[in-house]
Amino acid sequence: MEDLFPYFPLLFVAFGALIILKSIKGIIDGKQFARQAQRVPGVVSDVRTTFVGQGDSLRATHWPVLTFTTVEGREITTEAATTSGLGIGHETEVLYDPQDPTSAMPADDVGVGYSGIVIGLIAVAIGLAFFSVFSGSSGFFGL
Repeated sequence: MEDLFPYFPLLFVAFGALIILKSIKGIIDGKQFARQAQRVPGVVSDVRTTFVGQGDSLRATHWPVLTFTTVEGREITTEAATTSGLGIGHETEVLYDPQDPTSAMPADDVGVGYSGIVIGLIAVAIGLAFFSVFSGSSGFFGL
């Protein structure tokens, strides 16, 4: 078991890499959605809050409920596909899928996810630094 301890920091590297990949996928998916989406004015008519974790690690996530009128004239009220800090009554441009208008998001949320890349890079750097120290190599990254 002691032989495995020096490799434990590589979990940080793996975790960081997963965060980076998921963030990149989210950015690409968001931009792809924006290219094919219709853009219309809308308003946040409600905010649904979900909670994850417990105790000190309890986190709230806010999902805006968007109300907008499609270019065809249909009034739609749907929960956004992305979380947001927008409050009730906030006017925002809405992007929606013309094939499924209930798939919508505030236009400002497209491309959000760069912070995930930074967090992932930090986790990778921490993992590599600890791996370098615990693996017995001299210096950072074995230099």
